[in-house]
Amino acid sequence: MKSITFTIPYPRCKGFSKLYSLNAIYAGKSPWQRRRDAEFWHNLTRASLAKQGIRRGPFSRPVEIIFLWNDRLDCSNHAYIAKMIEDALRGHLIADDSRKYVRRIVHEFHEDREIRVIVRESNGKD
Repeated sequence: MKSITFTIPYPRCKGFSKLYSLNAIYAGKSPWQRRRDAEFWHNLTRASLAKQGIRRGPFSRPVEIIFLWNDRLDCSNHAYIAKMIEDALRGHLIADDSRKYVRRIVHEFHEDREIRVIVRESNGKD
């Protein structure tokens, strides 16, 4: 089963949890700010892929994306960040983020001080 793992550094900013949690969207974050957030995370993700030498080439089979976090957010509050990272992977590791290409998203915690992303072929059984 093909798999690619890469890491993304946590942004050095005050109030990370308040800026990028799903709760920030519910609190009424403006469309302008959401566009800025998306641009920031797309650039950070693509820079991380380039720095780690991960070449462009979408998986040919459907995938699952596993996110490993180590911050103060609860598990479900990572959905906003995960969506922006997933969008940055379109055309690089995944053809599209539709259910045809991404079958599963998993959020877990780990102890490293970085965001770890694992993109691997889906076994189609889950």
